[in-house]
Amino acid sequence: MTKQQANPGRRYRWRGKSGMPDFTHVSPHLHSARRSAVFGLVLVTLSMPLLAFWGAYESLSAGFAAHAANDANNAFEEARYSVAWEESTERKYFQDSRLEVCHEHREAGESLDAALKKALALEPGSAVMLHGLLEKHAKYRAMAKQMFAAVDNHNIARANEIDEREADPLFDDIERQVLIAAAGHRQDATRQLDRLVGVQRIVLISTPIALAIGVGLALLFLSMLRRIRLEADTAAGEALRESEQRLQALVANTSDAILVCDVDGTVTYEAPTQGPDPLKKRGHLVGSNLADPVHPADRPTLQGVLQAVSSMPHSTKSIELRTRGEGDDWRYIQLTLTNLLDEPAVSAIVATASDITERKDFEAQLSRRAFYDTLTSLPNRALLLDRIGHAAARGHPRNAMVGVIFVDLDNFKRVNDSLGHHAGDQLLVAASARLEQCVRPTDTVARLGGDEFVVLLEHLGSDAVSEGTRVADNILRQFGQPFDLSGRQYFVSASIGLAFARSAGVRTDAEALLRDADVAMYRAKNGGRGRYVVFEANMHTDAVQRLEIETDLRHAIEHHELRVYFQPIVQLQTEGFREMEALVRWQHPTRGLLPPSEFIGIAEESGLIVPLGQYVLEQSCQQLARWQQAFPSVPPLQVSVNLSPRQFDDPNLVDDVAAALANAGISAGSLKLEVTEGLIMRDTEKSIETLRRLKDFGVTIAVDDFGTGYSSLSYLRRLPLDVLKIDRSFVQGIGKSTEDDAIVRAIISMAQSLGLSVTAEGIETNEQARLLREWSCQTGQGYLFSRPLPAEEFSVLFDRLDPFFEHTSSLRPVFSGAFSQVGID
Repeated sequence: MTKQQANPGRRYRWRGKSGMPDFTHVSPHLHSARRSAVFGLVLVTLSMPLLAFWGAYESLSAGFAAHAANDANNAFEEARYSVAWEESTERKYFQDSRLEVCHEHREAGESLDAALKKALALEPGSAVMLHGLLEKHAKYRAMAKQMFAAVDNHNIARANEIDEREADPLFDDIERQVLIAAAGHRQDATRQLDRLVGVQRIVLISTPIALAIGVGLALLFLSMLRRIRLEADTAAGEALRESEQRLQALVANTSDAILVCDVDGTVTYEAPTQGPDPLKKRGHLVGSNLADPVHPADRPTLQGVLQAVSSMPHSTKSIELRTRGEGDDWRYIQLTLTNLLDEPAVSAIVATASDITERKDFEAQLSRRAFYDTLTSLPNRALLLDRIGHAAARGHPRNAMVGVIFVDLDNFKRVNDSLGHHAGDQLLVAASARLEQCVRPTDTVARLGGDEFVVLLEHLGSDAVSEGTRVADNILRQFGQPFDLSGRQYFVSASIGLAFARSAGVRTDAEALLRDADVAMYRAKNGGRGRYVVFEANMHTDAVQRLEIETDLRHAIEHHELRVYFQPIVQLQTEGFREMEALVRWQHPTRGLLPPSEFIGIAEESGLIVPLGQYVLEQSCQQLARWQQAFPSVPPLQVSVNLSPRQFDDPNLVDDVAAALANAGISAGSLKLEVTEGLIMRDTEKSIETLRRLKDFGVTIAVDDFGTGYSSLSYLRRLPLDVLKIDRSFVQGIGKSTEDDAIVRAIISMAQSLGLSVTAEGIETNEQARLLREWSCQTGQGYLFSRPLPAEEFSVLFDRLDPFFEHTSSLRPVFSGAFSQVGID
């Protein structure tokens, strides 16, 4: 008999558990000596490792505990030292109040805090006590500052009083608890060391005893080993038969198709599996070819993989294919081919087919979500950038042009706010449909997000810009038609930016092309909306400069680089003034003094206008308070401050105004807030509500740039206003244009009939001032009287009129050279 026949258990050891001895099959009539042998085996295999593990664990535990106790002891020893150090430096400061002693006392306190925190990290169980010590020490250090301050002021009695009544009792308690804790941890470290010694003594005694028992049990086990092995071989045979039956059951119930074929793909064996059939012809595949049920387009790939696997022994490759399933639709399977030609028991290629149709469908859904917009089903930004790159690659050999059209809906936020987000979604879907109607079949329409769309233009000819502008014109015409939203028709225009580049440049930086189109779109939006602009190189420079200004402006607000200038508002009938308008300037660290035109628009776009406007409001009120105190008058001086659209829309506007007035200590009547006519007409009802809240608070309300916003007279009658400010564009034409004369006189007459005061802006000539006086315009401002001045220079105007402010309620004339005498051109 060969060794293989004599030991079947060893032969089938690769089968896993079925090759191991199964003691459940051992006869119950075995001699008691066998049970003793089994028991001895258990004792031999378990007692020694358990004993060794216990000894090692206890030793390690005791060692760690001793080490931890020692670390904690060291921490408390450091704390005890720091307590003594801090107490000694405190006493030393009473005798020698030098700064070095104070620093040494602070260093001792920090050392004590560090030691207590170190102890807290080592002793979580003492957290309550240690947190208490840290709190007490913090109180002590605060009292120490008071004592040292008293010593510095030579108030030794006060220092001693603080020391005796508050600091010493608190510090003594800290010192007592630190000393107690340090002593306790020294004792704990000693106990742990004693424990370690005891554990090692037990291990030393028990090891030879356990070894002797183990040797005896091992000898008993060896004497029974031959007999047990014979019984185990019998049990292994039983287990092998059960394993084969289990394997057959598993194969029969798997959902995968398991096939054996030759190198040409001809099936020679088919495992009897159950469940869904990924190959459709279950039970009838023997004699057929693997490629028969496969989609014709996938058969060459299958043949290539089959040849590759056949040429490499023991190789395995997987491939995804389409096959006819149990229905008529094509389904995806994963076919795994394994080369077992060198295995004598198989000598073939083993193929396993799994149905992965659901997984492929899920992957397709994920891919669509990753590259397409869920609302409009248009490509998203990621897919757009990929297509831009592919378009550039296709056009690179002939250096063709690639174009991008950036489309942004105008006032889309207003649609969402007024009609709701559902209507906004309807608008986006309708807009995407119109855009797709405007482009060629080779172009791509994508949605970047929000109300931003992009059209990718490919295969542009020599006159790429003209082709792109034709598409843009078509888009504008489409958006000139109303949109049907929630049963009503609304007009929503679009701002469009176009950018073009050679394919070579687009391949290296598709984002740059998209950015340029975006810059051009914003130029179109700022230029009046509902139009398109073609990108030019200087636009990028302007955009970078605007970004730099925005960054610098954030820094300027934080570091108070803004300056508030003031321009007098003159009483035209009495030729005096009691009002001034606050105007902001920016003292840039490198570019000098900047006018509002260079940064207000950027501040409005970025949202910085709100903190900027609040800063101007607060500074203006505080400066007015100083002038009211220095130059009292009846009625008191008044400052006029402009409100930006974002400030006006801020729900906290009234609270911010109240806070600025309260901090400055002036009345609400001392402040005039100016809003533009166009701002009011954006949402008239909401504007009336906001203005009424301000008016009820007591603030004077003025409409700036009146005549340019096309406000309805019916609305004007309802607005809670005090002052109309005639726009400078009308004032500059009076005396020269009969139309401007008529407009200004009509505004003044209308204001008088409504009980409103009128201020004319931009007065630059004596003739303009004379006519306005004759037409009963109450007040005016302009370069004829003064340019905007910083507060220091503006105060000179009051100095020239100082005698008037002491006793009278109307300003004395200043037209007769008062402003020119202070050096103002």
